[in-house]
Amino acid sequence: MADHALLGVLPEVFRDAAAQGLPLVALAAVATDLHAPVLQVLDGLDEVLDPFRTPERMVGYLASWVDLDWLTLPGPDGVSSPALPRGSAPLRDLITASADLSARRGTAGALTDFLRIAMGVSGFVVTEVPGAFHVRVQAPHDVEEYLDVVRRIVATIKPAHVTAEVVLAATRREEDA
Repeated sequence: MADHALLGVLPEVFRDAAAQGLPLVALAAVATDLHAPVLQVLDGLDEVLDPFRTPERMVGYLASWVDLDWLTLPGPDGVSSPALPRGSAPLRDLITASADLSARRGTAGALTDFLRIAMGVSGFVVTEVPGAFHVRVQAPHDVEEYLDVVRRIVATIKPAHVTAEVVLAATRREEDA
Protein backbone atom coordinates (compact mmCIF):
# COMPACT_ATOMS: atom_id res chain seq x y z
CA MET A 1 0.00 0.00 0.00
CA ALA A 2 1.31 3.42 -0.93
CA ASP A 3 1.87 5.83 1.95
CA HIS A 4 -0.86 8.46 1.56
CA ALA A 5 -2.07 10.44 4.57
CA LEU A 6 -5.59 10.32 3.17
CA LEU A 7 -5.67 6.50 3.34
CA GLY A 8 -4.84 6.67 7.04
CA VAL A 9 -8.10 8.46 7.84
CA LEU A 10 -10.35 6.20 5.77
CA PRO A 11 -12.27 3.28 7.30
CA GLU A 12 -10.44 -0.03 7.55
CA VAL A 13 -12.33 -1.61 4.67
CA PHE A 14 -10.93 1.07 2.31
CA ARG A 15 -7.40 0.64 3.67
CA ASP A 16 -7.65 -3.10 3.07
CA ALA A 17 -8.83 -2.47 -0.48
CA ALA A 18 -5.93 -0.08 -1.06
CA ALA A 19 -3.49 -2.74 0.16
CA GLN A 20 -4.65 -4.96 -2.69
CA GLY A 21 -3.53 -2.34 -5.22
CA LEU A 22 -6.95 -1.34 -6.46
CA PRO A 23 -7.63 2.05 -8.08
CA LEU A 24 -8.26 3.47 -4.61
CA VAL A 25 -4.51 4.11 -4.24
CA ALA A 26 -4.47 6.20 -7.42
CA LEU A 27 -7.59 8.05 -6.29
CA ALA A 28 -6.00 8.80 -2.91
CA ALA A 29 -2.87 10.08 -4.66
CA VAL A 30 -4.94 12.43 -6.85
CA ALA A 31 -6.93 13.68 -3.85
CA THR A 32 -3.70 14.30 -1.93
CA ASP A 33 -2.24 16.25 -4.87
CA LEU A 34 -5.42 18.32 -5.17
CA HIS A 35 -5.30 19.27 -1.50
CA ALA A 36 -1.58 20.14 -1.46
CA PRO A 37 -1.99 23.85 -2.45
CA VAL A 38 -4.71 24.36 0.16
CA LEU A 39 -2.63 22.68 2.85
CA GLN A 40 0.36 24.83 1.87
CA VAL A 41 -1.72 28.01 2.33
CA LEU A 42 -3.09 26.79 5.66
CA ASP A 43 0.40 25.89 6.87
CA GLY A 44 1.52 29.48 6.16
CA LEU A 45 -1.60 31.19 7.49
CA ASP A 46 0.18 32.55 10.56
CA GLU A 47 2.55 34.40 8.24
CA VAL A 48 -0.33 36.00 6.35
CA LEU A 49 -2.13 37.10 9.51
CA ASP A 50 0.96 38.56 11.23
CA PRO A 51 1.12 42.28 10.33
CA PHE A 52 4.93 42.23 10.34
CA ARG A 53 5.33 39.12 8.15
CA THR A 54 2.39 39.49 5.79
CA PRO A 55 3.09 40.33 2.15
CA GLU A 56 2.80 44.01 1.20
CA ARG A 57 -0.41 43.40 -0.76
CA MET A 58 -2.14 42.06 2.38
CA VAL A 59 -1.43 44.99 4.75
CA GLY A 60 -4.46 46.99 3.58
CA TYR A 61 -6.66 43.92 3.93
CA LEU A 62 -5.49 43.33 7.51
CA ALA A 63 -6.07 47.03 8.21
CA SER A 64 -9.70 46.61 7.14
CA TRP A 65 -10.10 43.86 9.75
CA VAL A 66 -9.34 46.35 12.55
CA ASP A 67 -11.16 49.33 10.99
CA LEU A 68 -8.04 51.10 9.77
CA ASP A 69 -8.77 50.87 6.06
CA TRP A 70 -9.54 54.60 6.03
CA LEU A 71 -5.76 55.04 6.23
CA THR A 72 -5.26 53.34 2.85
CA LEU A 73 -5.64 54.45 -0.74
CA PRO A 74 -7.01 52.19 -3.48
CA GLY A 75 -4.41 51.22 -6.06
CA PRO A 76 -4.89 50.72 -9.80
CA ASP A 77 -4.57 46.95 -9.44
CA GLY A 78 -7.19 46.77 -6.66
CA VAL A 79 -4.56 46.47 -3.92
CA SER A 80 -4.69 49.29 -1.39
CA SER A 81 -1.60 51.18 -0.28
CA PRO A 82 -1.03 53.14 2.95
CA ALA A 83 -1.69 56.89 2.93
CA LEU A 84 0.92 57.39 5.64
CA PRO A 85 4.54 58.50 5.46
CA ARG A 86 7.15 55.72 5.45
CA GLY A 87 4.99 53.25 3.51
CA SER A 88 3.34 50.34 5.25
CA ALA A 89 5.54 50.27 8.37
CA PRO A 90 3.34 52.61 10.45
CA LEU A 91 0.17 50.85 9.27
CA ARG A 92 1.64 47.50 10.37
CA ASP A 93 2.41 49.07 13.78
CA LEU A 94 -1.12 50.49 14.03
CA ILE A 95 -2.65 47.09 13.22
CA THR A 96 -0.62 45.57 16.04
CA ALA A 97 -1.61 48.33 18.49
CA SER A 98 -5.24 48.50 17.35
CA ALA A 99 -6.74 46.59 20.29
CA ASP A 100 -5.08 48.86 22.85
CA LEU A 101 -5.85 52.04 20.88
CA SER A 102 -9.47 50.99 20.41
CA ALA A 103 -9.90 50.31 24.13
CA ARG A 104 -8.63 53.83 24.90
CA ARG A 105 -10.37 55.58 21.99
CA GLY A 106 -11.64 59.04 22.81
CA THR A 107 -8.82 59.86 25.22
CA ALA A 108 -6.02 62.35 24.69
CA GLY A 109 -3.47 59.60 25.36
CA ALA A 110 -4.90 57.34 22.67
CA LEU A 111 -4.93 60.18 20.15
CA THR A 112 -1.32 61.05 20.99
CA ASP A 113 -0.22 57.42 20.68
CA PHE A 114 -2.13 56.95 17.42
CA LEU A 115 -0.47 60.02 15.90
CA ARG A 116 2.98 58.99 17.14
CA ILE A 117 2.65 55.51 15.63
CA ALA A 118 1.03 56.67 12.38
CA MET A 119 3.44 59.48 11.67
CA GLY A 120 6.56 57.81 13.07
CA VAL A 121 7.59 60.77 15.23
CA SER A 122 6.95 61.80 18.80
CA GLY A 123 6.23 65.30 20.00
CA PHE A 124 2.47 65.48 19.52
CA VAL A 125 0.75 67.33 22.34
CA VAL A 126 -3.01 67.04 22.80
CA THR A 127 -4.55 69.68 25.04
CA GLU A 128 -8.16 69.45 26.12
CA VAL A 129 -9.96 72.75 26.68
CA PRO A 130 -11.96 72.26 29.91
CA GLY A 131 -15.71 72.60 29.45
CA ALA A 132 -15.43 73.53 25.77
CA PHE A 133 -15.52 70.08 24.14
CA HIS A 134 -12.48 71.12 22.14
CA VAL A 135 -8.98 69.70 21.72
CA ARG A 136 -5.90 71.34 20.35
CA VAL A 137 -3.33 69.08 18.73
CA GLN A 138 0.15 70.51 18.51
CA ALA A 139 2.14 68.67 15.84
CA PRO A 140 5.93 68.68 15.57
CA HIS A 141 7.50 70.35 12.54
CA ASP A 142 8.70 66.95 11.27
CA VAL A 143 5.16 66.28 9.98
CA GLU A 144 4.57 69.66 8.34
CA GLU A 145 4.25 68.18 4.85
CA TYR A 146 1.78 65.57 6.16
CA LEU A 147 -0.45 68.01 8.04
CA ASP A 148 -3.48 66.97 5.98
CA VAL A 149 -2.98 63.36 7.07
CA VAL A 150 -2.65 64.49 10.71
CA ARG A 151 -5.92 66.46 10.41
CA ARG A 152 -7.65 63.44 8.88
CA ILE A 153 -6.45 61.21 11.73
CA VAL A 154 -7.55 63.71 14.38
CA ALA A 155 -10.97 64.14 12.76
CA THR A 156 -11.50 60.38 12.68
CA ILE A 157 -10.11 59.45 16.09
CA LYS A 158 -11.48 62.26 18.25
CA PRO A 159 -14.92 61.82 19.84
CA ALA A 160 -17.75 62.97 17.55
CA HIS A 161 -18.97 65.67 19.94
CA VAL A 162 -15.53 67.30 20.24
CA THR A 163 -14.13 69.93 17.91
CA ALA A 164 -10.44 69.96 17.15
CA GLU A 165 -7.70 72.11 15.72
CA VAL A 166 -4.27 71.06 14.52
CA VAL A 167 -1.37 73.49 14.78
CA LEU A 168 2.35 73.18 14.22
CA ALA A 169 4.62 73.53 17.23
CA ALA A 170 6.62 76.71 17.38
CA THR A 171 10.24 76.38 16.35
CA ARG A 172 13.04 77.56 18.64
CA ARG A 173 13.51 80.64 16.45
CA GLU A 174 9.82 81.51 16.72
CA GLU A 175 9.93 81.04 20.51
CA ASP A 176 13.01 83.28 20.82
CA ALA A 177 11.45 86.04 18.71
